[in-house]
Amino acid sequence: MKNSLNSYLYPISIVPLQYTKTIKIMSNFSYEIKAGKGISNITFGSKRDQLKQILGEPTEKELYNATEDEDYQTEDWHYDALETSFSFDEEDGWRLTTVATSSPEASIKGKKLIGLSVDEALAETESLNLGENYLEDFSEEGENQKLISFLDAGINLWFEDDVLSEIQWSVLWSDEDTPEWP
Repeated sequence: MKNSLNSYLYPISIVPLQYTKTIKIMSNFSYEIKAGKGISNITFGSKRDQLKQILGEPTEKELYNATEDEDYQTEDWHYDALETSFSFDEEDGWRLTTVATSSPEASIKGKKLIGLSVDEALAETESLNLGENYLEDFSEEGENQKLISFLDAGINLWFEDDVLSEIQWSVLWSDEDTPEWP
């Protein structure tokens, strides 16, 4: 039997130059959620240019009114490769106030929660000392959405069809208008 030329070829991975920074970032990025503080080496209170220095240009930017007040805007920076978004609020001087992730690598005090059911997530978070939780049902016809909020820790767990799909957390607030920057 004669060997074909293809039997000597081995699969190799070629990474285009524009993606090398993303790969480097991902290898240095820690998905450990720090309640009230941030994620990885990114802290709440950071400015947009600081985040850009750490992670580079976002995949997408989204500017919108976070409340009914037309003058109050929020800008989200989405990093698809990290499955993570960062929100900056105009009212707080365009500082980082909220982070959200759907990455299965995300953990709180070492516990990975993405993909768990509502009951499993409640059981897993019981030992994390996040404070009292509140369950809200936002389900409408054809959609099954629930939210578990840990107000003391500033953490929200978003569920679609009873499966945890996103973890969202924010800077802690001493009152309605005063963030406690880390």
